[in-house]
Amino acid sequence: ELSRCIGEGSERFAMHVKGLEISAYDHRAAPAMALSYATCDIGAHHNRSWAITYDVEVGRDNYREEKASKVIYLQHMRPLFDMLGVCRFPWVELKVDPTLYAEAYSAIVGREFSLEDLLICSERVWNLTRVIAILRNKIDVKDDSLPARDFEDPIPDGETKGSRIDKEKFMNLLRSYYRLRGWDDRGWPTKEKLLELGLEEAAEKLYG
Repeated sequence: ELSRCIGEGSERFAMHVKGLEISAYDHRAAPAMALSYATCDIGAHHNRSWAITYDVEVGRDNYREEKASKVIYLQHMRPLFDMLGVCRFPWVELKVDPTLYAEAYSAIVGREFSLEDLLICSERVWNLTRVIAILRNKIDVKDDSLPARDFEDPIPDGETKGSRIDKEKFMNLLRSYYRLRGWDDRGWPTKEKLLELGLEEAAEKLYG
């Protein structure tokens, strides 16, 4: 908002997504992390999907569809910890098997839940959050983007010197992300996806 008031090209230096400044990790050599920042519900925050490690593992120049799939998986893992009320660091830092969380939850509530069951709950959260953002803030594909400097200004030095996000490849990756999520080209969850997840009221409010 301040850059809009100042003008004179200052918007170029407002490094944010959806109004939230980008976390202190340069993603210009990490397409999965860039996708994570662009599609994050609250803006460019690393806590929603720590995908940069995956970029390093499978190749920084890789824009293949599996990166979109990985981002979705990681975006579903984070709400899972929030819903269970547990710390995410044992999984992030100590590589604790996430199926243990499902086993612990099953033991507590006395009903069997697999990790896949819990991740479906997370998918509901992610889609419901998206619907709310669409209804309240008119969120769509234009908001799932990155600052222009990510596409135009290469990293100036260091191991990844010269890297920047390839805009055409990034947009293809975003389209893959939407398709894998069951969203349309606007970035809206389809009515079919919402009904599949049991979000009938959300489908009604979005599509009538």
